[in-house]
Parts: sequence; C-alpha cells; structure tokens
Amino acid sequence: MSGAYNPVARTLWTLSGSGLGTTLSASGTSGPISVGSVADLWLAVTVSGTPTGTGPTLDVALDVQDADGNWYPAVAKIGQLTTTAGRGVAYAGLHMPNVTSTSAALVLPQWCRVAWTLGGTTPGYPGASISLVGR
Repeated sequence: MSGAYNPVARTLWTLSGSGLGTTLSASGTSGPISVGSVADLWLAVTVSGTPTGTGPTLDVALDVQDADGNWYPAVAKIGQLTTTAGRGVAYAGLHMPNVTSTSAALVLPQWCRVAWTLGGTTPGYPGASISLVGR
C-alpha cells in the first residue's frame, strides 16, 4: 500500500542496532535513514549510567535531507542531557500537536539521520540508548 497512511509504529533505527557501543564518547550520526513511508517520527534517548568527564553534555537531534542532498540540521532536538542519567524525546511529522524545540510539524522528506554531539572534556555517556520510531 504505497502512499497509504499506516499508523503502526515500527523501529527505523537504534544505536545498538547500528553496531555502535552503548557508551557514547564521541559525536556521530546514524547515516541516512529512509523515512519516505512514514508520516511521523519519535526520537528517544536514554542514558542509564552516570556521565563522566568534566562538564559533559549530550545533544541528540533529527536532521533531514532535501531532494538536492542538502542536510538541514536539528529540525527536532532533544533537550540537552548533562551530568546526570536521564532521558528525552523529540517528535517530527504531520501529526504534531505544537511546534517547539522538541517537535516539528513538517512533511517528512525521503531521508533523515540521527545526530548526537558530545561536549565537555573527555565526556562519556554509559548505558546510552538512542532510537528512532516511525508510523
């Protein structure tokens, strides 16, 4: 049923499924993820361990790509995680209740990626889990 709205949620990408370890110690991206068959996205991050380093910060965001291959960074982003274990979510797509820094009402393009940025001195985020779910 190409082009039909299918409200069944499915996992599109996970940090652990990408072969990356669960301790984040460097910035990175998921690589391109096809989202052409979904109308809405839910981006979630959980850090179960205590972050290490001096002044550690973790930013996780959703980037989208236009038809010419240009990346538009952080169309939806999770509130910054700092020195304690925690979690956050961000949303993007057609069925968003509002538009804030953690949600974006937009028609999703064919491709997106998850990006995470670490700050501070020798930051480490053990027990990190990042996932992207679409419907």
